[in-house]
Amino acid sequence: MIPRPFGNLPPRITFTADFHELVRGNFQPGQTVTLRYDPRRIVPADEHYIFGDPGHRITAHLRFPPTGVVSVTPLRSPSGMLTSPDYDETGDGSVLVGHAAIPAGAHEMTAWFEYESPHGPKRCDSDFGHNFHFGFPSLQVELRQADVRDGIFTAQVAASPDVARLVLHWRIVGQETAGPKEIDLGRTDHRNDAGWPIWETEPIQVPRDAVVRLKLYYWTDGERYKDDNDGLYYSTARTEELVPPPPRELERAVREWTQRLSASVRRAGE
Repeated sequence: MIPRPFGNLPPRITFTADFHELVRGNFQPGQTVTLRYDPRRIVPADEHYIFGDPGHRITAHLRFPPTGVVSVTPLRSPSGMLTSPDYDETGDGSVLVGHAAIPAGAHEMTAWFEYESPHGPKRCDSDFGHNFHFGFPSLQVELRQADVRDGIFTAQVAASPDVARLVLHWRIVGQETAGPKEIDLGRTDHRNDAGWPIWETEPIQVPRDAVVRLKLYYWTDGERYKDDNDGLYYSTARTEELVPPPPRELERAVREWTQRLSASVRRAGE
């Protein structure tokens, strides 16, 4: 299994101003998820709005099928009202925050947001009426292998039995302008240790030195979910290729420190 980089962190979902929904951390039942929401998604651009003003209420509405649990979570500014918020398109700046417990037995979380403006009608952010749907990838899919060998790209995924379809969304690093490609994985007769069916790609010809960046889409009960490895995507690059060598200055400092330490130990023993 390819490890998830933030699997030991509490779960959070960031809803950015450029309409992305970024999941990070141990997102699964039994956890408390933090919702981070940029109000520019829902507040009209021409409306006078002070960040965090309780008179401009934004509320998250959450459901956790099939449990029947419903959560209505007010979103607030951790720093109070701000006249000059640090807005950032990627969600790293000023955001409104709320928290909700994910009940045991939930198969997914659905969400939509409501803005009660003192200057006009209520507004909704609901993925064009479909609502936002979030699965629990760590409990549903497991990327076992993704490699480029001798110019052939292959991938193998284990998925829980209720997954009906798996699609690999991939592109070659350095060829982003060529656009992403998608390929359906085929379900095999093999299973992993947990009894999950294993899915595989057909061999895909790529340049011999290609590095492939990828994420997964999977379907259960007709709903599509995404696994993008906590927003970092997966990669066929070897770990040693991703970690640069230490700078020469650091190597020299470590060598000099080691020599001084060894000399000090020798003097102490004389």
